[in-house]
Amino acid sequence: MGYFLEVTYDDGEHWLQYLGAFENRLDECGIWLSSDRLDVFTYVAAMKGVLKFRLTASVASDERLSCEIADGPVNSVVPVVDRIFTLPRQFRYRSVTGKSNFANSQNEVLGEADEADDSEALREYIRRQAAGTIEPNESFEVKTLHLSLDYSPGDAIVSSPESRDLLGLKTDNRSIAWLERVQMDFTKQCTNLKIVRKRIPQL
Repeated sequence: MGYFLEVTYDDGEHWLQYLGAFENRLDECGIWLSSDRLDVFTYVAAMKGVLKFRLTASVASDERLSCEIADGPVNSVVPVVDRIFTLPRQFRYRSVTGKSNFANSQNEVLGEADEADDSEALREYIRRQAAGTIEPNESFEVKTLHLSLDYSPGDAIVSSPESRDLLGLKTDNRSIAWLERVQMDFTKQCTNLKIVRKRIPQL
C-alpha cells in the first residue's frame, strides 16, 4: 500500500504535499508522523486548529488481469487441460476508484490519473501462445468393412450434418480432421485408418 500525504494550513482549499517524514502503519490503514519536530507552519496551524491532512492511498486489490482462450475441442469427450501462464510484471492493470478525487480529474495540479489496462495486449499474447503450441487433440482408429484403396495419408475428413456416425457427432465447426495413417490388412480384408482432429485457433 502506498500513500501520498497532503496538508493545508488554512481553509482546506489549498493543498500542498507534506514534505515532513512519515511512515506507513503496518497494522492499519494510516500513517504516522515520524519527524522529531514539526516545521513551523505545521506547528502554528495545529495551534490555531486549522491544520488538516489529506491522504491518498494506492491499494493492491485482489483482482488481477486475466484472459482465457479456448484451444480444445467443443462438446468432446476429450479431457480439458488447462495451461496457466503467470505474467506478473509483463502486463498491468491500474484503476482509480470513482470515489477518488483523481477519478476523471481535469485538475492541472493533480494531473491525469495513472491508469493502465493491458487487457487487449494480454489477449493477443495468449492467442499467439495458443497458436504456437496447439497439438492434435483427438485421434480415432477406424476399421473399414472391406479393403479400401482410395485412402491416402493427409486426406481431409468431412462429415455431413445428416450423418449418424461418431465422427460427425463429435466434431465442431472450428476443427479439422485428416487421415494420419492408412494400413491395409489383406489377411482380414479391411483397412485400418487413424484419423486425427485438431482445433483451429481463433486468431
